[in-house]
Amino acid sequence: MSQSKLPRITVIIPNLDQDLYLERAICSVLDQGYENLELIVMDGGSSDQSVEIIRTYEKDIDHWQSAWDSGPAEAVNTALTWATGQIVGILDADDAYLPYALHEVARTMGEVENTDLHGPTSGGDWMIGQAVRVDELDEHLGDLPADPPRTLSAFLMQDSGPMPGSAVFYRTDLLKAMGGFDSQFKLAYAHEMHARLYAANLKPAVARAAITAVRDHEQSLTATHALSCGPEFIDAAERYSTHLSPTHRYLLWRTCDETRRIYAAAEMEIHEDNQRRVLWAQLLKRPWWLASSDYRRKLLQNIGSDATSQSNKDDQRHAA
Repeated sequence: MSQSKLPRITVIIPNLDQDLYLERAICSVLDQGYENLELIVMDGGSSDQSVEIIRTYEKDIDHWQSAWDSGPAEAVNTALTWATGQIVGILDADDAYLPYALHEVARTMGEVENTDLHGPTSGGDWMIGQAVRVDELDEHLGDLPADPPRTLSAFLMQDSGPMPGSAVFYRTDLLKAMGGFDSQFKLAYAHEMHARLYAANLKPAVARAAITAVRDHEQSLTATHALSCGPEFIDAAERYSTHLSPTHRYLLWRTCDETRRIYAAAEMEIHEDNQRRVLWAQLLKRPWWLASSDYRRKLLQNIGSDATSQSNKDDQRHAA
């Protein structure tokens, strides 16, 4: 595809306190050698050196702002109102595009009748590329093959794992027609959009080449907010469960319920000094959990331990 015929691509980088990796992300976009490019950087009011880094590349950035927002979904939605590209990609500030990634995106989304092992796509309305995992020093940790599920049920059950958001591109008109990203989802906003697209029977095209380096590090959003991210994936699954057959809906409901219990147990371990409060808070939202013998046992154990603790305090007070 000649440079003159390349579709305009808008890349949006949402950022919050990722100054260790932000410059790498920006440079990975600017170094693409892709002429018909628009770059928008949305900083959520960082307290580190992010704004200074953005100003260093200000002449190469089409739009940027640094202001508090409710999360990356709100930032991306704001950027979409400025976007002039036919195609949009959202690059997490701690990830990076691989060389010639945008050319691969233009090729893949330009193949309207693109067909792969999963059958006909939605005509290039959105796509996912292969990705690689890297560490803080850009050392290769492994590959993330693009293997999108064939059905909404498989997607909601996460049979092939979540899609790396930085490896996904969309037609800008499609995102706007879908109403943008749901800002209620602070971490799984892209996953919720993908579920919405699957529910509308729009499946992604698949790029042949690796286009994105996804970074594993301790300060990533998914690492620092893992207990919040998981329940958001479950919320998205439950939201679109009504599109499934009764059998698949029941299987999904069971899976979601079991997964919520796992996250509740993990949260309880973190709040070990106040386990009963966590247990009761979860139970008020999902009273059917009382049917679980494990959950009842944990409640009784914590009630018993609290009673013992109070008795010891009373004894100490009387002794004094």
